[in-house]
Amino acid sequence: MLFAESVYKTRQGKVADAWKGLLGPQDLVLIHSGEAVQKPGGLDQTYDFLPHPSYFWLTGHRRDEGVMAYSVSEGWIEHQRPLSPVDIVWEGAEGNFECEHTLVDLQKKLQGGAYKRVFHLGQTSEKSFEAETRELSIKLDQVRRCKDSHEVQLIRQIAAMANKGYQALQNALRPGITERELQLHYENAVLMAGADKMPYGSIVGSGENAAILHAVPTKKKVVSGELVLVDAGADIEDYCVDITRVFAVDGKFTGQQKDVYDLVHDAYKASVALCRPGTQWRDVHMKSARVIAEGLQQWGIWKSSVDAALESGAISVFYPHGVGHLVGLKVRDTGNPENVNPQRYYGARLRVDLELKENYLITVEPGCYFARAFIEDNDLREKYKDHIQWSEAEKWKSFGGVRLEDDILITKGEAESLTNVVLK
Repeated sequence: MLFAESVYKTRQGKVADAWKGLLGPQDLVLIHSGEAVQKPGGLDQTYDFLPHPSYFWLTGHRRDEGVMAYSVSEGWIEHQRPLSPVDIVWEGAEGNFECEHTLVDLQKKLQGGAYKRVFHLGQTSEKSFEAETRELSIKLDQVRRCKDSHEVQLIRQIAAMANKGYQALQNALRPGITERELQLHYENAVLMAGADKMPYGSIVGSGENAAILHAVPTKKKVVSGELVLVDAGADIEDYCVDITRVFAVDGKFTGQQKDVYDLVHDAYKASVALCRPGTQWRDVHMKSARVIAEGLQQWGIWKSSVDAALESGAISVFYPHGVGHLVGLKVRDTGNPENVNPQRYYGARLRVDLELKENYLITVEPGCYFARAFIEDNDLREKYKDHIQWSEAEKWKSFGGVRLEDDILITKGEAESLTNVVLK
């Protein structure tokens, strides 16, 4: 287990409390870890198994086909497929465990007629009562959305591993090195520092590629005078960090680069300052967008006022994404399933739209980009012809972009960056 057994018992108790009033004496909740997925054309090969995060968070176990059961009368009981000699010979027994209750035991219980309603959560194709299942799932997500001290400490450790990668990448950065080589310098250092894997495909974009939000590292060589944007993390058993930094290839920003960097840094600081319990996340996003819009006004990008550029959504040409997302156990963590109809705020569609609470962990990642694909798009030019001075925007389309990102813990007072070990 990643944490002490008592940590998981505490978590189970919190979820049981959250479900009070939702379950009757003849109800059963089953949380499935999921099944291994065969690779297309891979014959006996499967993808690396990733347990559903709710199952893993409650049990600390990573076996496929596991089921965690909860009923008011019996409490929590975990069921597993027994580990066979074939499993051990092919895959080894390290990290596995012997479970007192098997899937056969569970099947007998279900066939015995003791339960009127069975709810299936986690990674499963089983059907159950839709509205009630959704409510149980949301309650579970809301409990695990608040990070406990053990999770916070682990994420700090993972951030230190990511820092080794950023140091290695920065040391390797020079004109002529490729984006792909920078990725390898980063990832090798992170893995050598103790990480299991990367939490997502590492993003390395130089020059104009820095304006591609999910830039896949290529064989493109970085050039003197360019910026390099790196969005990369580290992962231990699905716990992870998500960090973005920007570097000058020559080790020093040009005046124009520093202006954009400072603008995004101002948006970052203003956003973090708002990250307190009771704040609506949409307000954090809108504050970041306003700071970016005011900076663009100084450079002659707007025909209209800052307010008009924001309300029309024109700001989304240069800042097309939300200011952040929940992070921790997987890079998107619990998400925000309560948000059934995501709204747009200043042109950006916010999948996370909730009130911040103590111990939430969320990324703050404002950005300012001059994407050639947007600047040259005829539909966007027509849509925002009354707001954007396109002749001025044209002058920026080879610039690329700047994004800064940290993982921010909401506390009773000022928010805390768990990833500030990586220097900006």
